[in-house]
Amino acid sequence: MDTLNLLGDIKEFLYHCEFAKGKSLNTIKSLRIDLYRFNEYIIKCNDLKKISDIDGFNFREFLVELQGCDIGKRSLNRKISSIKSFFKYLKDTGKIKSNPAQLIVAPSYDRGIPEVLELEEIVRFRKAIELKNYHSLRDRLIVELLYSSGITSQELLGLGEEVFNLESREVVVTSFKKYRTVFFSERTKNFFKRYIVAKKEKLGSKYNKEILFVNGSGGRLTDRSLRRLIDRYGVKAGITKEISPHSFRHTFAVHMLEHGISLLQLQKLLGHSNLDSTKIYLEALEKKRRKELSKEIEIK
Repeated sequence: MDTLNLLGDIKEFLYHCEFAKGKSLNTIKSLRIDLYRFNEYIIKCNDLKKISDIDGFNFREFLVELQGCDIGKRSLNRKISSIKSFFKYLKDTGKIKSNPAQLIVAPSYDRGIPEVLELEEIVRFRKAIELKNYHSLRDRLIVELLYSSGITSQELLGLGEEVFNLESREVVVTSFKKYRTVFFSERTKNFFKRYIVAKKEKLGSKYNKEILFVNGSGGRLTDRSLRRLIDRYGVKAGITKEISPHSFRHTFAVHMLEHGISLLQLQKLLGHSNLDSTKIYLEALEKKRRKELSKEIEIK
């Protein structure tokens, strides 16, 4: 019998994750990298002839191999999570009777510093949205609002037109039955006006001012659709970082600190109930400054 090869099952799992579970493109990419790497190890194990032959020893040996490649705890955790998800899928679909991966113990690590976008990456992201139709105007407004206000994706998707004050550039957002006022840029204001005109023309009798961001049928845009469009434009812009709608909130926070806002003011804008949640952005700012200093030294 030939050596075990999981490639077919992995491809089925990735298809399931993308189209049945609605996982983001970046998540699918990470799963593919992790599971293909695991499959390379499995192919080298000549004593494995079927999936049920895989046991705890194989997982431990694979992790030792990864650690020998100097892979960090965070990356190791991600690979373990990918393997666990894959084997859970195999168990749920009846391909295996028991799940040997459920006993894998992931190493612990400290909370990571948020990844932020550079200004030139923001510019590239904007350029990736070609303003040629109603949907592109909607998408550009989404990006401008996320970046200039720091609101979450759920707050964004729950917005209606009536909560906007264009004159003062303020919008009232709701989160867990709590209200707060945030601000947005002049650029956001201009795209808001253009989008509303296009929205009325596009939807006609289906136009509803209680829903700001709508899908093709006039219903509220979903979180899944939002993540997909951010993924799509990120790829088009050539951004290699793993980004999501929340990346713009992280970027907003760090850029506001760069421009001198106090931590307490930032906490209020972000709607954090605990100041410790806001302090992580001080670390992100320090990381950004160290990176910029390193570049300056290299230039000199």
